[in-house]
Amino acid sequence: MKKITSEDIIYAALSLFSEKGYDATSVDEIARKSGMVKASFYKYFQSKEELLLGTIVLIEKLLDADIKELYLKHQLPSREKLRQLYLIALGRIYKNKVHLLVYSVPLIGSKEEKIAQAIDRVEHYLSNVMVDFLIDAYGQSIRDYAHYAHDINFVIKSIIINSLRLSDSELSWTEQQTLAEFMLSITDMLAQGMLSPDVQHQIMWGRDSVFHEDSDQIWTKGKQISYALRRMDTVLKQTKLNEAPRNEYVQILSRLKGELSEENVEIAHVKALLLFLGQLPELLEDCTKLKAILEV
Repeated sequence: MKKITSEDIIYAALSLFSEKGYDATSVDEIARKSGMVKASFYKYFQSKEELLLGTIVLIEKLLDADIKELYLKHQLPSREKLRQLYLIALGRIYKNKVHLLVYSVPLIGSKEEKIAQAIDRVEHYLSNVMVDFLIDAYGQSIRDYAHYAHDINFVIKSIIINSLRLSDSELSWTEQQTLAEFMLSITDMLAQGMLSPDVQHQIMWGRDSVFHEDSDQIWTKGKQISYALRRMDTVLKQTKLNEAPRNEYVQILSRLKGELSEENVEIAHVKALLLFLGQLPELLEDCTKLKAILEV
């Protein structure tokens, strides 16, 4: 009898995640699909969250191998390479809906931050490769206006995500091929339109855009702040407090969120709110992180 490995469990989990979603999949179901009892599952992974992190790391490894192999196919026309890249994205990432999984995980500790970072890393890596292939496929003009490639990439990834989100079941091989061809046609139209001298293109993903992330800044300040605030929400719900102090902490946290959402943040107000929230030991770590992120 073949010995079960951690990768066997990950592949079983991927199948269930793509079929049912992360939240609706239980450890029991993953164990059964892997050919083991629930107790044996914990010999490999301490929790479903740890399994999820292992799943994303494996997808990252497989994606990297696929893309390196594609880069080595020098004989392929650049447009065909782009089509095959779309198929890799469909098969390795989006069919398992890993880009959505992080929003289902209660973000409380460092392990969950690692999950979010890992998903960001995969998405960012794929985005950079797509831009490289777009520049290769559409030549010097796109190369001179690299922000066009970022805009095309944004539209194509949106098509992929929505196609799979709206699908009731996993896309078949034929459907993936059809979708890849469709995305290639859309890419052609976008590239030709953007490069036409008669068309004024509104740039969204230029270097000065707040949406753009440099390669050394995958884990952006905005995301760090957002996850810290969500963790604080969760911690407050789980911490044993009397009703009056709980309501006070909830109100102060709400004021902090409001302050941080303003275009011109009042640093003095933020410092005062963090000082108050930091009095609760369970919130101190996140308050300290926010101070460091905001440099207050």
